Amino acid sequence: MNPFVLLALSVVSETAGDVCMKLSNGFERKLPVVGVIVFYTLAFVLLARVFIFVPIGTAYAIWTGAAIALSALVGHLVWREGFNVKKVVGIALIIGGVALLRLGV
Repeated sequence: MNPFVLLALSVVSETAGDVCMKLSNGFERKLPVVGVIVFYTLAFVLLARVFIFVPIGTAYAIWTGAAIALSALVGHLVWREGFNVKKVVGIALIIGGVALLRLGV
C-alpha cells in the first residue's frame, strides 16, 4: 500500500485517539479509554510501516502537523473550541514547515 495512504490512516487513527481521550473525561469513562488504546496503537503501527518507505523526519513532521490540524478542526466542529486567527496562522506555519521539510528530501 502507498506509504502516504498509510500515513493518512495513521493521522486519522491518532486523531480518533485524541477524540477518545477527550471523551474519556480524564480516563474516568472506560469505553473511550479502550478507544484511546486501540486508536493510538493502530496509529503507531501504521506510522512504523511508513518509516520503512519515508524518511523519519519527513514522515513524523507530516504526521504531527496533520494530526494537530485535524484535531484542532475536530475540536472546533464538535466541541466549539475556539478557532481564531492565531490558531489558523499557527497551523499554517506548521503546514508550511512540513512542506519545507518535504521539499528538502
